[in-house]
Amino acid sequence: MMNRQRWRPAFAIVAAAAGTGFASGREIVWFFSQTGRAAWAGIPFACLIFALLTGLTARAAVRHDALSFPDLCRRMLGRRTARAACALYALLLAVAFMVMLRRAGETAAIALPLEHAFLWGLTFALLAALLINRNGLRALPLLGLPVVALGILFYAALTLDAGPVRVYVRGDASLALEGSVPAALLLALSYGAMNACLAAGAAARFGRLADSPAALGARCGALLCALLQCANAAIARGGRALLLQALPTVLLAARWGLTGFWICAGFGYLCAVATLTAALGGLIDLMRAMACRMGC
Repeated sequence: MMNRQRWRPAFAIVAAAAGTGFASGREIVWFFSQTGRAAWAGIPFACLIFALLTGLTARAAVRHDALSFPDLCRRMLGRRTARAACALYALLLAVAFMVMLRRAGETAAIALPLEHAFLWGLTFALLAALLINRNGLRALPLLGLPVVALGILFYAALTLDAGPVRVYVRGDASLALEGSVPAALLLALSYGAMNACLAAGAAARFGRLADSPAALGARCGALLCALLQCANAAIARGGRALLLQALPTVLLAARWGLTGFWICAGFGYLCAVATLTAALGGLIDLMRAMACRMGC
């Protein structure tokens, strides 16, 4: 039971970055697969950056007794610097919130044979995010567990499937960055930092529940690395032409027919809801911090 409790914060933090990290497969192509074999060096580096930043955020939150990322900025930084940091954080969360809300609606529109399916999918995702935030994101680890478990199993199964991938829109898959280790490391740095910023609110909130910030960061990096390695292996198995497609994961899952379609749609929707929930939680923390300043 104790081991399960130790992993709960890590599941919550990885869930916060799931929607932008690996849901559609296109993110894997942009940051890793386009560099070819160099991606196998980029993935561990990205996870190291993610682990380091989330661990440092959790450590700072525990040390300064901060309950949220805006609260941490207020306690660590000067007034003007804290406001600038919170403004950038709010912009990032707002963009992530809108993108995930739209993705949830688009997934429902494709998957559900209902009138106004886009609005139904969008509304359900928003209600789920509001419900989870009602309890202070305590249920976010419960979202993170199926995200990680299903993601690893899903991409591992896609990797092991030796069936041909049908790519209907073909082109010359000329990869300018293929084999470039410096490019792979630079893209990995961007990926790790971006997702750590999105997960900063979860790291600040759940850091006090971990046995140590260093262990928390290591667990987050390990979970993300397992997901990325499986996802990159699956995409690499699909061939070079797959890298040109908008939704490579969909084409990989299409080999399983209707079952693959539903698994792919369900996994993408789950990732969108997880990141939407974390982004909404961060925006709520920012509004509370603003209300506190105005009240004071």
